Amino acid sequence: MIKRSHLQQKYFLRQLIHHLIIITLPLLLLGIILTNYFQKQLQEELTVYAERSKNFLLSNVTEELNTFSEQTALFSTTPTLALSISRLLNEQSLDYKNNVFKSIIPTIIGTTANISEFVDSIYIYYDNPDGNFFSSLMGYTNIASPSCMDSQWLSVYQSTPADRRQWVLPRNVRYYSFEAERENVSVFRRFDYYSGVMVLNLNTEKLSQMLDSNHIYQGSCTLITDPDGNIIFGSSGHKKLFESGNTAPRIFSHSMSENAVYDTTQIHDVGYVYYSSEIPDYNLVMISLLPTAEVFKTVHNMVLAFTLIILFSILLSISLSLSGTVNNFRQLRLLLELFSHAETGTELPVLLRSNARNEYDLIFNNIVSTFVSNHRLQLNLAQTQVRQKDAQLAVLQLQLNPHFIFNTLQTLDLEILKTLPANSHADLLIHNLSDILKYSLENTSRQVRIREEIAICKSYAEIQKIRYANPFILYWEYSEDILDLPVIHLILQPLLENSLHHAIKELPGKGLIKIKIFRRENRIHFCIVDNGLGISRSRLEEIKRSLRERDQSHTSHIGLYNTNLRLVLTYGPEAAVRIQSKEGMGTTVHFSFPPQPCSPHK
Repeated sequence: MIKRSHLQQKYFLRQLIHHLIIITLPLLLLGIILTNYFQKQLQEELTVYAERSKNFLLSNVTEELNTFSEQTALFSTTPTLALSISRLLNEQSLDYKNNVFKSIIPTIIGTTANISEFVDSIYIYYDNPDGNFFSSLMGYTNIASPSCMDSQWLSVYQSTPADRRQWVLPRNVRYYSFEAERENVSVFRRFDYYSGVMVLNLNTEKLSQMLDSNHIYQGSCTLITDPDGNIIFGSSGHKKLFESGNTAPRIFSHSMSENAVYDTTQIHDVGYVYYSSEIPDYNLVMISLLPTAEVFKTVHNMVLAFTLIILFSILLSISLSLSGTVNNFRQLRLLLELFSHAETGTELPVLLRSNARNEYDLIFNNIVSTFVSNHRLQLNLAQTQVRQKDAQLAVLQLQLNPHFIFNTLQTLDLEILKTLPANSHADLLIHNLSDILKYSLENTSRQVRIREEIAICKSYAEIQKIRYANPFILYWEYSEDILDLPVIHLILQPLLENSLHHAIKELPGKGLIKIKIFRRENRIHFCIVDNGLGISRSRLEEIKRSLRERDQSHTSHIGLYNTNLRLVLTYGPEAAVRIQSKEGMGTTVHFSFPPQPCSPHK
């Protein structure tokens, strides 16, 4: 017994090594090769991305700052203009000519502020005892004026050493008394000929959005700092990343290895790939951080997938080896029992399989053929009984036909007519519901005429007019020549239902829905216009994105999504639904497709 167990273990180990070499080893080598290849490819792509991203950000940031520099140069390189502005700010009273000139200066600097969406305001100041200055927002004003809510910049300028010609500083600014403070980045630049300064106030929030637009990895962060690591501004997630203060860690102060485009670091136990670049004209540094987990997510997923495959192959090898060992030794044991029965003359047992898988099965095939045949007959009988039960269940399920509901509604309509006058609400509800149900039970793969779609929408609207406490008007506009053109089944009713549910239902006044169908430029156009609540800009972008990406998981407009999908699948991408909306004014839904050459089935 012990000897047989030892032989069984040795046989199992030989089978396991055999299966591991055949199955697991090739998979392991393939995983290592592919992982190294994709990691190398990803590093090359990351190098290219880092270079392009660096150039993009530097271009966008310096473009705004260079525009300011050009404006400052206008006042610095023109001594006559600088002298005239300085006199305006220092004089107590002005004649007509100087008053006209005073009104021109805000227009000049206001043009720069209006050109860029990032600029909040521009100040021009030449030293004067009264604190007079020009503002792109308030024109000619005084630092002590009650309407001047931003006076911090003057003290910053006066306290900065005169040899410092240009600097950048983050500030909290309030321009008007009725608004809260908001974050700004102020760029200070002294004039060349006369003592004074020009201040450019940039909107930090919009600068952050500009930095965010370049991120392709979730959790990325971009910082603009001074040489000491003080953060001037950054992308929207930088404050959460550096909660402890407004100074970037010294991990960025060390230089990267020679010829390296990017380097790696850790922040709060999270690994990052980062790259930096100087903005020399403004003494600033740009730092971009990319989460290592996101950057190498593809490689990590591949490693994980191959790890699972390797583990599965090992388990498979163990299972096959164990199964083969158990089966072969079981066959050997049965063979010995068979010889024992043959020697003693007792009845032979029923053994083994009907098909030969190994050398042992060949010995037993003739002995067990009768048993296998009987077993097969029993199995076929059992399968026949199962199929019979499935068929009986299918018959029971088919007995409840959806037309039963339609016929019941018609019977209920007749009963109501016996007790209530014709055209009562109950009668109209059941009549219209019966029409809609019958229409929807028809084969949805066929096309119908436009007049049929209009008729079913009118029936649906009659039901909703009775249900809705808020009245609404459904207005149709179409020409007779398009009524017999084919269109896919149930294409208008979901859009009408969408307008009623999302736009008209909560409207305080009477709602209006206009459905216009017309032919133009060899296309049939459908427009559904309502005067409902409208859709906010952010929500509208979310709906449009879900329609483009065919993502139904984050939308409550199921009818709109399904209709768009059916249109695209039937008529192509140009037939997709187009939505225009303004919150508080209403919504327009439009789609079009070329007229079909064949008529719908009757």
